[in-house]
Amino acid sequence: MSKLRIFFLCFTLQFLPLFSEDQFFGTSESQFREKIKTIRLENGLTVVMMKRGTSPTVALYIKFLVGAVDETPEEAGTAHLLEHMLFKGTKTVGTTDFEKEEKYQKQIEVWGTELDDIKLKIRDLTTRGEIIPPSLQQEADTLNRRLKNLIQLQDSFIVKNEDSYIYEQNGEVGFNAYTSQDVTNYQIQLPNNRIEVWAKIESDRLKNPVLREYYTERDVVIEERRMRTDDSGAGVLREKFFSIAFESHPYRKPVIGYSTGLPFLKIEDTKAFFQKHYTPDRMVISVVGQFDFEETESIIRKYFSDLKPGKPRPTYKVEEKSFPGEKRFKVYHPSGSQMMMGFLKPPYPHKDNSSFDVLSTVLTSGTGSRLYKRLVLEEKLAVSVGAANGYPGERYQNYFVFFVKPREDAKPELIENIIWEELSKIKENGIPKEELDKVKNHMVSDFIKTMDENASIADLLSYYQLLYGDWAGLFRQYTSIMQTSSKDIQSLIPTYLSKDKVVVGVLEDVRKKSE
Repeated sequence: MSKLRIFFLCFTLQFLPLFSEDQFFGTSESQFREKIKTIRLENGLTVVMMKRGTSPTVALYIKFLVGAVDETPEEAGTAHLLEHMLFKGTKTVGTTDFEKEEKYQKQIEVWGTELDDIKLKIRDLTTRGEIIPPSLQQEADTLNRRLKNLIQLQDSFIVKNEDSYIYEQNGEVGFNAYTSQDVTNYQIQLPNNRIEVWAKIESDRLKNPVLREYYTERDVVIEERRMRTDDSGAGVLREKFFSIAFESHPYRKPVIGYSTGLPFLKIEDTKAFFQKHYTPDRMVISVVGQFDFEETESIIRKYFSDLKPGKPRPTYKVEEKSFPGEKRFKVYHPSGSQMMMGFLKPPYPHKDNSSFDVLSTVLTSGTGSRLYKRLVLEEKLAVSVGAANGYPGERYQNYFVFFVKPREDAKPELIENIIWEELSKIKENGIPKEELDKVKNHMVSDFIKTMDENASIADLLSYYQLLYGDWAGLFRQYTSIMQTSSKDIQSLIPTYLSKDKVVVGVLEDVRKKSE
C-alpha cells in the first residue's frame, strides 16, 4: 500500500463525484493509457513512457528486478553494496586516466581479496579459542599496509562524484538510488533536452562499470548498518522480527546485510552478482513528463539495445510455510520501547491483499481509526500505532504488521489484548457501511491529493511493470480495494489473523532493565 500512496492520478477531487469509485479508477486507467507508450527491445528491456504536465522536464527511472531477496546468505548485503558501487564511475567517468589507474585497481582487487581471506582465518581461530600464528597476523598487517598504499596511489586518478557533477551541470533534481527486498532503482529528473545525456551516462554505467573504492565504500556500508540497525532500536527489532517470522524464505535477510558478513563481501562475487542480475530482460525504464515519444525511443534504442540479455531465472522453489503456533521474542536495546505484531499473508494480486489494505486503514490510519482511538486517545497506552501491508517485500508471501510505540511503563500484553479485541469485533460484527465508505473515500482522497509528481508516477509505472508485467496493475489494485466488502475483511481474521499464526516482538529499553 505504501507504494500505491505515492502515485498521482493527474485528476482532482472535483471529478470524483462524476463516477462511482470503480468507474473512477477504470476511467483513470483508460485516460492514462492514452498518454502512455510501452515498448520492448529485442534484448528484453521494457520502456514505459508517459506524457504529462507542461513543464519541460522529465523523470527518468531505471529499475532492476534484483534485491536482497535474490541473495544467498553468504551474499547478504551485496545488492545494496552494488548500488553504492555503481556510482563510482566507469572507464571514462570518474577517472583522469583509466589506463594508468587500472593497474592499481587490479592490484587492489587481488590483495584486498587475499587480506579478507586472512582476516576470515583469524576470525575463525579466535572463535575457536585457538592461538593466532604470529606469521598469519604479520601477513595480515603487511597486506593491510599494501592495500592502503595502493588505494592512495589510485586515488590520485579518481574524480569523485563526476557523474553527479555532470548531471548538476545539466540541471538535475533528485539524482539518487535505492535498494529494497525486491528491486534496485536509479532515478533522476532532468530538462527534457538532456535525455540523451542521461542515456549516455546510464548505459555506460551498465556496460563499463569500475568498482573503484570498493573497500572504502564497503566500510561506508558497514557504518551505515551500524547507524541504521545496530544503534537503532527500531532497526534491531525489525531485523529480529523477520529473522524469526520467516523460517526459510530469503525475506528473512536484511537488505543492508549482516554485520558479520559485510566485512568479507568479495569484489569478485559482487561483479558476478552484477553480471547475473543487471540484465535488460530484468530491467524497466520509465520516462514521465514533457518529451517526444519517437525521439526518446530512438535515444533509448541507440544506447541500451546492445545490452546483453541474461540467462533465464528459475522460479524460486522455497515458499514460506506457516506452522500452527505463535512465535514470541524480546530484544533489549537502549532506546524507547517498541512492539511489532504480524501475520503471514499472500502478495498482490491475490484478492485478499486488497482487503488487508482496507483493514490497515480501518485500524490505524488517522486519529479516527479504531486502534488509534483505543490505544492512543482512550486507553493512553501508546504514543503511536501503525500498520503495514506487504512487508518486507511484495514479490512473495509477506506480512501484515502492526507497529506500536508504547507509552512509558505501558504493558505490551495490554496493548496486544486490545488489538485482539478490535480484530474480534470485526470478525463478529463486520464494518458498518458508513465506516467502510468513509475509509474508502479517505483512501481515494489520499491517492489523489498526495500524488502530483512526475517522479512518483515514474517510480510506480516502473515498479508495477517490473514486478507484475503491467503498469496498469496499480489501477486494478485500487479497483479491487473499492470492491472490498465487510465480509471480505471479516474473512481475513479466521484465515490469517489468528493467535496460532501470530508473530510478536517486543523491544524493552535495556536502560530500564538495568535500573
